[in-house]
Amino acid sequence: MSGHSSVENGKKGGRPVYNSQTKILLPEIELVILTPRQYGSLLEKYGYELLNKAIKILEDWLKSSPASEKYRGKNNYAHFRSDGWVINSAKTN
Repeated sequence: MSGHSSVENGKKGGRPVYNSQTKILLPEIELVILTPRQYGSLLEKYGYELLNKAIKILEDWLKSSPASEKYRGKNNYAHFRSDGWVINSAKTN
């Protein structure tokens, strides 16, 4: 064992589990969950304007699409891949 709790490592050392206290709070954003560290990393990578567009696109999708139900309440960092649909949609808008 690494000595880390399951909260830090997720189930069986998998993805970390984040609660609502570790997520960043952005105006008009309720469902997108990112930690402050993840948000800072994405901000460096994409810049403020592109990242905010991408977050709003993901928020709208999480609110409106039945297919997004399994992603609600979970950390959304993986949605912000440079070759992913969220960033590509933000670049074209």
